[in-house]
Amino acid sequence: MPAPERVAKWVSQNYPRPVVDAEWLSDCCDWISSTYNISPSNDFHDFITYVEAQLLQSNLEDSMVPGTGLDAGLVRIEERPVPRRPRGRGGKPSSRVTRKPKGEPRQRHTTGPVPLLVEIRSITEIAHSAFSLLNIHQTRLDRADLGLAVEPQGRQDQGQQDEDQGPIPRFPRGMLRFELSDGHTLFQAIEFRTMPDVVLGDTPLGFK
Repeated sequence: MPAPERVAKWVSQNYPRPVVDAEWLSDCCDWISSTYNISPSNDFHDFITYVEAQLLQSNLEDSMVPGTGLDAGLVRIEERPVPRRPRGRGGKPSSRVTRKPKGEPRQRHTTGPVPLLVEIRSITEIAHSAFSLLNIHQTRLDRADLGLAVEPQGRQDQGQQDEDQGPIPRFPRGMLRFELSDGHTLFQAIEFRTMPDVVLGDTPLGFK
């Protein structure tokens, strides 16, 4: 049985790309109706709140239609032959550098005007050394075993604390690199504007 028309319309308007799989949405609506004993005709607001929660907690590989998200051509590496250097006298390679013709515009690609729902597959801090991140990671593991709380955000810059005591330290924040997915296409992304809601060590993988 297909999902109620009003629910399907709301989902397509608020999450247009990738397209939500009709079978997944139908099963989701059936589960919500049987679990919470509500229907979209009588409690639409509560019903759609549960639908949205299930969608954002789902694996996009299961809930989305393949090929309806990011254009794969934007992330595909084109295999182009390496241009040959011009040859000088005697057939020897010339030292003259080949340059891109002047006036040729740089091609710019975007995901388009329609919002795209993606999930985080991996997070990496690229503005700090791997050595410092590894040390903090080990400290977090050691202090988590002792049942200590995470260090408050405002205490990160109050000086170095004793290495053997204190709350669980936070990872330093500079610039994050992500591996993102629309459920079927993986691609790399770099944070060019700080997103305070995304925190290395706190934000779970799968976050939308």
